[in-house]
Amino acid sequence: MAYVELAGRCLLGLVFLVAVTGKLRSRTAFDDFVASVAQFGLLPERWLPLTARLVLTGEAGIVLLLALPATVPAGYALAIGVLGILSAGMLTAVRRGRRPACLCFGAAGAPIGARHVARNLLLAAIAAGGLVASVATSGSPMRPAAALLAVATAVPLAALVVRLDDIVELFTASPVRAKPPVGPSGR
Repeated sequence: MAYVELAGRCLLGLVFLVAVTGKLRSRTAFDDFVASVAQFGLLPERWLPLTARLVLTGEAGIVLLLALPATVPAGYALAIGVLGILSAGMLTAVRRGRRPACLCFGAAGAPIGARHVARNLLLAAIAAGGLVASVATSGSPMRPAAALLAVATAVPLAALVVRLDDIVELFTASPVRAKPPVGPSGR
């Protein structure tokens, strides 16, 4: 169980690390994130910059708390809270007919929808399981090879979470039709 907890911790840490760095990679990226929060239509305009900073601070806090062994349970608890709030905001916006682009990872993404909420709820479930497991397995010794395997498992899973919109688009986009070749006569 300790190895599953470690894999979940690394998965969440990596996902939130990408989210933070994506939003902070440039001033434009952060401004775009603030603009996407505005498109949810849930908050007064004067609260948008503060709200975006609070989300970013929460995400960075998750990364830091999950990285330090003594604060792992707090990191999981914060992840559950942040993911719950983000999911509630997404659901409310969608129910009101708003579909802003998902800028969860700092880059322009697909309009928010059910898969984004499902992704967040899955991550929250991983955090809840991790919280229980971290308390139950606190101080359990780990074999280095098995711990490395747990970490190595988390990396591609985190990549799948981060690139979910691209993967979905890959399998749902309309096929591009090739233009007919132009013959020697220029037709």
